Amino acid sequence: MGKEPQSSSAPGATGQSPHAAARFSEWDLNLVNAIQISPRAPWSRIGPALGVDAATAARHWHRLTAAGLAWTTAYAPEYAVIGWIQLRCRPEALAQVSERVCRCPSVYSIESTGGGYQLDLTMAAADLAALDDFTVRWLGSLPGVAATRVAVGLDMYVEGADWRPGALDRDERARLTGDDDRERRLRSVRRKTDIQIVAALGADARLSLSELAAASGASETTVRRRLAELLASGRLVLRCDMARQLAGWPILIIYRAQLPAEQLRDLGAAVAKWKEIRLCTATFGGDSNLIIVAWLHTAQEAIEFETRLSRAFPRLRITDRQISLRTIKRMGWILDGLGRAVEHMPIRIWT
Repeated sequence: MGKEPQSSSAPGATGQSPHAAARFSEWDLNLVNAIQISPRAPWSRIGPALGVDAATAARHWHRLTAAGLAWTTAYAPEYAVIGWIQLRCRPEALAQVSERVCRCPSVYSIESTGGGYQLDLTMAAADLAALDDFTVRWLGSLPGVAATRVAVGLDMYVEGADWRPGALDRDERARLTGDDDRERRLRSVRRKTDIQIVAALGADARLSLSELAAASGASETTVRRRLAELLASGRLVLRCDMARQLAGWPILIIYRAQLPAEQLRDLGAAVAKWKEIRLCTATFGGDSNLIIVAWLHTAQEAIEFETRLSRAFPRLRITDRQISLRTIKRMGWILDGLGRAVEHMPIRIWT
């Protein structure tokens, strides 16, 4: 206990080229996995579960976050409309358009993709009219945008907060769970302080109660009660992310597919257990009704993944597949070329 675990080097820390940065170590993945399982667990629980003391675990996590290799965030999944938007841009304007949409707080995730559309956006809108306003008035006014394709998110079967690298065994996972991790769905009425709490946790889901109280202007007692209610009701989701390229998942593929409506929920339940799937959601709009995002170790794995999908669901028809050339933004965090977090931008619903 207490021995400093072996870690990957922080990219650039020893003067090497960023593109020669070390991959995550096994310990790095274990720690990320632990915080994914229980994002606000005390270090006194996380450390022993990983075989080290609390101070060692906390110190190591600080090194990962300081290097942008891993981070925690939070969001309230109560948007009336989630828009999945593909942008086709003129080549000479792509960099400028990318920068403009990246700086829009309503656009919370962006992939730079190969294929007929160069940008794949996910954004939050108050309603369909707001989504139309965002697409037609705002996106349509950006110089260089040649075409858009929009779909509306419906049922979310798998999302990033559910994904795990599978680094820990069953006993280690069991030591991380406690009463605060039991899945509950209690009714909770929105309070004025909730917005400030969610915004603060969006930058760091492990902020202390005193830090949350300072950010929200409420007492620690109020923050503790509201945080418990928000988590128990499902109105607040906490997650831990990492620089996927350096963690061993350099390939991200976005699939759009068509499946008979009566099979959508069956597929959602089945693929929730697939380790390759980072996101799976039903959508409405265009020639597809399903979006699947897969994280893979190699491009060759895509063939095996698609074969598995088609065997499990013979009536599934892939209508579009795009490989991500770079993740520009993920859940409000702006990333660099290797997927490291560099800046947080609070998510704001487009109204």
